[in-house]
Amino acid sequence: SYITSNPKILGGTLVVAGTRVPIDTILHRLREGHTLDEIHNMYSHVSIDTLKKVIDEISQKLPSMTSDDKTLLQT
Repeated sequence: SYITSNPKILGGTLVVAGTRVPIDTILHRLREGHTLDEIHNMYSHVSIDTLKKVIDEISQKLPSMTSDDKTLLQT
């Protein structure tokens, strides 16, 4: 899994595994129109390949999310 959550890291916020980079920050940057290259430049310790796999993981899990889970994504 490229996405993880640990109560000791950012209070359990979903982050890119092995980092303290929040998933919602990555999604926010994409929504703002930043490219993966630009996001990688902001967080150089997160490879472009890892960013792609994070997005793939989100897209694979999205169909199985409950409506409550999906509501969280809308905030």
